[in-house]
Amino acid sequence: EDRLDWMRAARSDYEIALPLHELHALARGEGYYHGLPANLRLEQIDRFAALYDQLYPALRVYTYDARRVFSAPVTIFGPLLAVLYLGRNYIAFRDRERITAISGHFDWLVREAEGGGRDFPALLADLRAKVA
Repeated sequence: EDRLDWMRAARSDYEIALPLHELHALARGEGYYHGLPANLRLEQIDRFAALYDQLYPALRVYTYDARRVFSAPVTIFGPLLAVLYLGRNYIAFRDRERITAISGHFDWLVREAEGGGRDFPALLADLRAKVA
């Protein structure tokens, strides 16, 4: 909640690029989400939808097909810091060349996205209907 309050108060935009298959796996209870009860998966989708409704357009989510493009999790903190997540560790970059490269990679994910910021609420509604 503290982070959400901070996001609401910040004068920054946030962009997230997610692999579409991850959201479908959540809805279907597959892979990482196997065994997670349907009611909890619905709660997560509903929470995501409510937060998106509150924070959009400052928060924009793009979905991409991970069969066509791939990305390890990255976070870019403006022009001064970019972080790559490796599973148990983070690698932080502060040099301009690497930050520019990681930012370019993220921009590529957004350009290759199948769904843009305006499409995300409809995607969540569709996923909600598929929760079994």
